[in-house]
Amino acid sequence: MGKSRLKSATSLVMCLVACNVMAQPLSCGFQQAFDRPDQGGAGTIHVYESKLEPKIGGVKALAYVSSLKVNTDGTRISYKVDDPKAQHGAINDIRNALRSGRTIDEFEAAAAAKWQPLDKTWQILNPQVLEKDTKKTKSGAPCVDQNNYMISMTADVSVAGGYGRQGDCDATKWIDALSVQAIVLPSPENKVPTQFDTRGATTRSVAVVMTLDGARRISYGIVGDKGPTQKLGEASVAMNRKLNGLPDGENPTSDADAVKRFQAPNSIVLLFPAKANRLPYPVTAATVEKFAMARFHAWGGEARLNACLGEMPEAH
Repeated sequence: MGKSRLKSATSLVMCLVACNVMAQPLSCGFQQAFDRPDQGGAGTIHVYESKLEPKIGGVKALAYVSSLKVNTDGTRISYKVDDPKAQHGAINDIRNALRSGRTIDEFEAAAAAKWQPLDKTWQILNPQVLEKDTKKTKSGAPCVDQNNYMISMTADVSVAGGYGRQGDCDATKWIDALSVQAIVLPSPENKVPTQFDTRGATTRSVAVVMTLDGARRISYGIVGDKGPTQKLGEASVAMNRKLNGLPDGENPTSDADAVKRFQAPNSIVLLFPAKANRLPYPVTAATVEKFAMARFHAWGGEARLNACLGEMPEAH
């Protein structure tokens, strides 16, 4: 074989090898990093950590598998004074907005007394969930709108300066679970940061979720809230709607409906920590989807995520 033909053949082989390597999605190097309790401590979820990822800021991605329950905080229809069991209008049982051990009977008694005395009322209501009127009328009572819905809060806000507006009873400053695709991470316990916190995964960090059923639906979201320490696997109404293939704008009509129609199937949750992957304000449905989609595609997108599922036994 002549030198020119040998050189051409060698170049062709090198090209084919290089092209094949380029065509293969890179592995993620996911290794089990830590466990988190779920279902009030009755279950455990393994959380995996990838190798360092230059394309998302030189940090390690996190991932876990869960069926996503529905989180409603921040919505305008979460809790309703005259529908504490969320059967005709509200989409969340009021017990999820009360202090531990408090009952619906106690809530209804406080509401019937028009929240007086206030100190007793706030021994029943959870001030980390329900907004207190300290600015609108300065009554100190829970914020209740004209339709008898209570204003529920989220761990982050939707606009710059939103924290300074707490107490004005305007729900728009909170991250709306009806419109924003988002997951919930556990809150610190006794002021001790969680494993997510120490790795830089916090509110407004990118969170991309893909169902593991045949549909393989993808939701581009963020971390929108912090929740119970003994639970991992909640997502907003908007994210669950997307993962279930429900029509845009479809909302639950009750707590039971939220569980029956909106709870997503087993899904993989992919988190990108650190400042480079944290959405700047404002937080809207459009800004969330655009930012999360761009970071996900920079990381490698759906092809790479599918290629990495084999690194997590729960994902198949």
